[in-house]
Amino acid sequence: MMLTYGKFFKMMNSLMKRFSLLFCLSILFFACERQYTENPDPNHTHADFAVWVDGEKVDFSGKEHMSGLEDDHDHLHPYLHLHDHIDRIIHQHKPGLILRDFFDSLDFTFQRDREWRMFVNGEEMEFDLDYVFEDMDQIFLTTSSASAQVLYELEQMTDDACRYSQTCLWKGKPPAENCIADPAVPCVAP
Repeated sequence: MMLTYGKFFKMMNSLMKRFSLLFCLSILFFACERQYTENPDPNHTHADFAVWVDGEKVDFSGKEHMSGLEDDHDHLHPYLHLHDHIDRIIHQHKPGLILRDFFDSLDFTFQRDREWRMFVNGEEMEFDLDYVFEDMDQIFLTTSSASAQVLYELEQMTDDACRYSQTCLWKGKPPAENCIADPAVPCVAP
């Protein structure tokens, strides 16, 4: 069988139509699948966060910052803390608490001689440690002023809080930890 230009273009046109249909159907399928669900425990909420100073991300993964470990950490806030060496997710066990309480319990001081910037969910706002975060917020604090550096730092932000709140089922169950957003799994306060 000889393939002429006309037949070739008709065949390609047919393939493109089929591909377009499959592509559109897959977009609809994934768009429908990625629906956020309600947090099963509205008293246990989570936020992604990151703090950058002079172009370096602050590491909060040390055991001195973690609740629920064997060591006694009386300085940690009982309702606002980190778990299981994961230093990018704030766990909140009581609504209405402020960021200042969280950072004070970590003994982290925001140096007043620096210009701090604050972004919540990608939008810059006034730097405010009295901010009360909502479930699944992304809180980004930086001393950087150069646009390219701020953009780089913002791109490093995670969006894992919804896994811990069990509101983005397409991401799977939360990693094994001693405390999840589920009234049937009570959290152990420090």
